[in-house]
Amino acid sequence: MGTSRRCDHRLALVAAALLTAVSLFAQDTARQSVDTTPTLELLLDRMGAYLIEYETQLSSVVADEKFEQYIYVSRGRTGALLESEVAFIRLPGGAEWLGFREVKRANSKPVKTSGLSISEVLTSSAGGMSKAQAIANASAKHNLGLPRTVNVPTAPLDIIHPMHRRAHRYEFQGNETVSGTRTARLAFTETVRPTLVREPSGQSLVSSGRVWVEPSTGTVWRVEWVYQAEHRRSDAPPPPRLRVDFERHEDLGIMVPKHMEEVFAVTTGRGDGRATYSNFRRFGTSARIVPQP
Repeated sequence: MGTSRRCDHRLALVAAALLTAVSLFAQDTARQSVDTTPTLELLLDRMGAYLIEYETQLSSVVADEKFEQYIYVSRGRTGALLESEVAFIRLPGGAEWLGFREVKRANSKPVKTSGLSISEVLTSSAGGMSKAQAIANASAKHNLGLPRTVNVPTAPLDIIHPMHRRAHRYEFQGNETVSGTRTARLAFTETVRPTLVREPSGQSLVSSGRVWVEPSTGTVWRVEWVYQAEHRRSDAPPPPRLRVDFERHEDLGIMVPKHMEEVFAVTTGRGDGRATYSNFRRFGTSARIVPQP
């Protein structure tokens, strides 16, 4: 009996020592994780440098998009499937991203177009901006919900672009793994007026959201953008939101949109959608789309 009690005592001491060692290891690992995370300013510097370089990498890339949209009302739901070709172009001179889609099929039915195609716009030497905008406006008519042209994957990237850095207040929210990659999650809120996005009536729409950034490179793996009226009613429906996940494309050697989730405004009820992207290719052209004066 005495020997058994001594063995039990020794086992208890060994177990306690193991638990202490595991606890100390976990604390040390946590400290290393915190210590290796760059400061907020350095994270923003790296993200800004990445986005500037990304402009040239993604410019003139074309992809196929499948975009399912739904409106939910008391009687049920209405849906639409848009199959489109999308292009991502950064306009010169500090202008915004031009991400535009050309809807090819709506609910499995071919869409008749009277204007130019994306390929013709990319090879056009004159009037490219107005032609691209015409395609974007025509395709926007197929969206469910209220009219909009901002539901493209590059729209949130323009909001967090370094040229708009001073328009936001950023906050570090911790580390999170996205697609197997350790990222730093940053929250942002627009603080400068007038706001970057406004309704046609001129009403300010305040931007906020989160961005998941790879600390060592500034690579953006995910971005979430919310834009809403500055004085929003407490009983108002959820504000419009875009969330885009990116992944590395082996052939192009760059990050590309993987999928996009949208919450959009409707007259009554609520609306949401999900877009997926495939068949990425680079459109070779020497033409430049220039902004209108």
